[in-house]
Amino acid sequence: MRLCPPVWALAREAAREDEIGGYRIPARSTVIVSPFVTHRHPAFWEQPEVFDPDRFTPERVAQRPKGAYFPFLGGPHHCIGSEFAMLEMCLIVAMVLQRFDVELLPDQAIRPKAALTIRPSAPVRVVLKRGSPNQARDLAGGAGSDSRVCGSPRPAGG
Repeated sequence: MRLCPPVWALAREAAREDEIGGYRIPARSTVIVSPFVTHRHPAFWEQPEVFDPDRFTPERVAQRPKGAYFPFLGGPHHCIGSEFAMLEMCLIVAMVLQRFDVELLPDQAIRPKAALTIRPSAPVRVVLKRGSPNQARDLAGGAGSDSRVCGSPRPAGG
């Protein structure tokens, strides 16, 4: 969601005159907001191109400026389907990973293609291999697991 947010850029109209980063924004101007760019900005993200789920521990989130991460926008224009989308994504990933090991085929150049949403510019080729019998238990926080489900720490004893 950070490296590939659902929507890469959106236009908004300034309700009143403002200033952003030293630039005057007249009232009723169109302002482009880009989660794709902001989520990779080195002022907000250490090693911005690296996938690191631990960026979203409560301690690290508290260190980041509000607005540095907004895959579903915010305020009155916050996506009403964001909670459903996150739940659906976790369920699908968990269901696939319970049954399969997913391996990316080598020598692929995966580049984003910007349309209304961000998609890969070409098909992403993977190999699905049957997972181990303990894989489902490990994903659920059993022995050998890192006790995380969808990047969120699991509560103690849960």
